Amino acid sequence: MWTCLVVLAKSPPDATLDTFLNDTNQQLAVIYDQAVLAQLLNELRGPNDLVALLEIEVTDDKLIKYVKSLTTRKAKFKRLGLGDSRQRRLLAKFPLLGYEALSPRDLKRVYALASNMSDNYHNVKLCAYKQPDNCTLRLIPQVQSIVQGSRDLDEIEYYWFEWRRRTGLATRSQFVAFMDLYKKTAQLNGYDRAEDYWFRSLELNGQETMSLLDKIMHGLRPLFLQFHAHVRGSLRKMHGERLVPRNRPYPQHLAEVFIGNAFRRVQAEWYVDLPSPEAGLVNITQELHRRGLSTTQRVFWNVAEYFRALGLPQLESSLWTYAQKVSSDDDDRCWHKAWRYYALPRTNFTYCPLNDEERFFNMFEAQADLHYYRAASIQPTLLQEEPFPNFSDAIGKCFSMAASSPRFLRKLGLLKEGKWKELPARLNRLYVQGLRVVFLLPVFYVLDRFRIEVLSGHIKADDNEAYWRFTEHYTGAAAPTKRTNEQFDVPAKLLMEVDDQYASHILSIVLQFQLLEHFCTKTGQFEKGNPKKPLDLCDLSDQRGLGEILQKAMSLGSSVYYRDVLQELVNQPEISIDGLLTYFQPLQDWLQHQNQQNKLDVGWS
Repeated sequence: MWTCLVVLAKSPPDATLDTFLNDTNQQLAVIYDQAVLAQLLNELRGPNDLVALLEIEVTDDKLIKYVKSLTTRKAKFKRLGLGDSRQRRLLAKFPLLGYEALSPRDLKRVYALASNMSDNYHNVKLCAYKQPDNCTLRLIPQVQSIVQGSRDLDEIEYYWFEWRRRTGLATRSQFVAFMDLYKKTAQLNGYDRAEDYWFRSLELNGQETMSLLDKIMHGLRPLFLQFHAHVRGSLRKMHGERLVPRNRPYPQHLAEVFIGNAFRRVQAEWYVDLPSPEAGLVNITQELHRRGLSTTQRVFWNVAEYFRALGLPQLESSLWTYAQKVSSDDDDRCWHKAWRYYALPRTNFTYCPLNDEERFFNMFEAQADLHYYRAASIQPTLLQEEPFPNFSDAIGKCFSMAASSPRFLRKLGLLKEGKWKELPARLNRLYVQGLRVVFLLPVFYVLDRFRIEVLSGHIKADDNEAYWRFTEHYTGAAAPTKRTNEQFDVPAKLLMEVDDQYASHILSIVLQFQLLEHFCTKTGQFEKGNPKKPLDLCDLSDQRGLGEILQKAMSLGSSVYYRDVLQELVNQPEISIDGLLTYFQPLQDWLQHQNQQNKLDVGWS
C-alpha cells in the first residue's frame, strides 16, 4: 500500500496527456477571449444590444460544443490516473458540462425556468399603493425608493406583501421544477449528492462547506445578537411596542427599510440611535468634489499610485488611453471593471462617471482585479481562475476598506478635522458599516441553507414554513403576519440567479477583514489591545512589503486549493471570522453597554 502511494505521488508527467492539455489550454483561451469581447461589447452598448447578445450566444454555444468534444478523452485520462500532480490538477479544473449534460427536453426546460424566474425578479412591475391602475413600478429603484422614504406603515407593508406575491408565489411551481432538474444535473455531472455539486466551485463537499459556514455564523452570533437588540430598540422607538414587541424577532418589512438606508448615504439625523449624533457622518462625496477628485482619470492614477507604492507593478499609460466609458442610464448601478484576456496579451478597463464615494472606493477594487488578472496570467488558461468565486473581490475590498480609513482620507486631504479619528466618529462609521455587513451574512446563509436542505432531500422545495424557521432563527426577522405553505417567499429574496450560491460571498466578506487584520498587523498599523492603533483606523498606503506577498499569492491562480493560497496570504489555511470581530469590537463594546443601560432585550424566543 505504502509503495503504491509513493509511486502515485511521484508519477512522471505523461507526454500524451501533456499534448492534450496544451491544446486544450490554447483552444479554451481563444474561445474565452471571444466571450470576453462579447461581454465587453454588451457592457459598453447596454444590456439590450442585439449584436452583443447574439455574440454572447454564439460564443457560449462554441464553448459548449468544445467542452463536449473533450469529455471522452478527459474521462479516459482521469480513469487511467496518468500524469504528475500538476497535470492531474489541470484535468480537475476542466469545465463541466453543467446543464448541457441533460437531455434536450430537460435542457430546454431548465433554461426556460431559470430565465423566467430571473426575468420575473428583475422585470416584474408592481401596482402603486392605493393606485391599482398604476402598475408600472419596478422594485429597483422605484419601490425601493418609495419604502425607504415612507413613514406610512401600511404602504411599506403593502409593498412587502405585493413583492412576495408577484415574485415568490408566482414562481412557486417553477422553483420546484428547477430544483428537481438541478438534482438531475448534479448526477449527470458525476456528483452523487446534489449539495456537493452546489459547492463545487469551492472544492469542498456540502458537509464541509456547511460546517465552515456554521462556524462563521457561530462566531458572528454574539456581535449579531447585540446589534440586533439595538436595532430592534430603535425600531420600537420609531413604531411602538405593539409592532416591535420585546423578546421577539423584529418585523422584516420594517427592518429592511432601516438596514437598507445604510446603503443610501442618508444623513446622521435619520438614525434614531446613532452612537454619536453630534459627531455626525462624514460626507466623502462632497469632499471628493471639493478636492477636485471627481474626475475618473485623476482617481484612476491616484489609485494606480497607491498600488504601486505597495510594491505591485506600475500600470502603463496606454491602459487609460484605451480605457472605455460605460454607457449606463443609471450611474448608481455602474461600476469600474477590469477585463482579462487569455490568449491576447492585454487587459481592458471600463469606467463610470465618478460622482460619489462608492465609485471612488470601487476604483480600488477594480484595480485590485486588474493586478490579480495580470499576476494569474502566468498560469495556463485552466488555472487562471480564482481559488473560489469572489476571492479577488476580497482582496480589492480589503484595500478599499483600508482606503476608507480616516487616516488615509486625511492624507488625501479629504478629511480636515481630527475628530474623525476619535472614538465617537469612529463608532458612527462602524455602526453604518455594520448595518451593511453584519446583517447581510445571516441572510446569505439562510438562502444557501434552505436550498441545501432541499437538495439533500431534508425538506420540500416549496416548504415556506421551513424557510421562515431558518429566517427567524438566523436573522431574527419575522413576516408582518404568519406565513404558511400556502405562500412562497424564497424567490423574493434571491438577489442573484436561482442557481447562484451565496457561500462564496459569505467567505469573501469574511476574508476581506481577515486580510485587513493580517496586513495591518504585519505592517504595525494595528496592535491588538492598543487603543492608539485600532484596526478600523489602519492605513495600508505606502506599505511596500505587501506587494511581493500579494503578487506571489495572486500568481497561483487556481493551481492550488484556496487553503494553500490563504497560507501564502495570511499564514493560515482557513477562513476565519476573527478579523471581522476585531474590526467591529469597539462597536460591539458600545452596543453591549447601551443595551444593558437601556435594558434592551437581547435575543428572541
